[in-house]
Amino acid sequence: MYRGVYLAAMGMLADITKLDTLSNNLSNANTTGFKSDGLAFKTYLNKEIYALKPEPENKKMRYIKLGSFEQALVLDEVKTNFSQGVLEHTGVPTNMAIDGSGFFVVKKGDKTLYTRNGEFILNNEGYLTTNEGYYVLDVNGKPIKLDRDFEIADDGTIVNNGRIVKIAIVELDNLQKLGNTFFTGSPKTIRKQFRILPGYVEKSNVDIVKNMVKMIEATRHYEVLAKAIVVHDELLNKSVNSVGTLR
Repeated sequence: MYRGVYLAAMGMLADITKLDTLSNNLSNANTTGFKSDGLAFKTYLNKEIYALKPEPENKKMRYIKLGSFEQALVLDEVKTNFSQGVLEHTGVPTNMAIDGSGFFVVKKGDKTLYTRNGEFILNNEGYLTTNEGYYVLDVNGKPIKLDRDFEIADDGTIVNNGRIVKIAIVELDNLQKLGNTFFTGSPKTIRKQFRILPGYVEKSNVDIVKNMVKMIEATRHYEVLAKAIVVHDELLNKSVNSVGTLR
């Protein structure tokens, strides 16, 4: 009897995790450079079910496997969808979008982070930064300082009053999400084709309709499991109270 309660409770916990993830996706649908998350679950405490078939002629019992029974469901991993979002024209000279693979490299204190969010600005000192104030780095790992008059080529080369710098674009291994638009990982030389689009930003890749449908499904599933727990509790209560009336 308790097994049904435990299974329903585990399912409700999984639904809560789904709802949290879907809510975060939807709340960042308008966040530049945001990559949506999905969940992968796995079962554990699997038990195999067997039937016993007597074999009198051999004076023994034979086990016949009927199948297996999963007793619990847990989160295995959070999978980020790295598909490219829509490239939107902003007309802001410091904005950039990567059309293709790769990440911008930025510096937060002594930490190097990576992002697809190219909604850059010039700070008071003339350095190219993110909205959070993190320095955008060039291929030599140096912050990029610009005057107001500059041009950005599609390979990331920036020409500024006769000075030439190239913005760093890298691919990553061992990607891990940090916050909503930043990542950590092991950089490597980019081998796939890409181009930089000045005056554009990459919007989030959240599919709003798909995420809303999944949220409705998870909510309904949660409600069904909650009712199942109530039913199990009522049956258990009835069973306990009926024991004392047996003659």
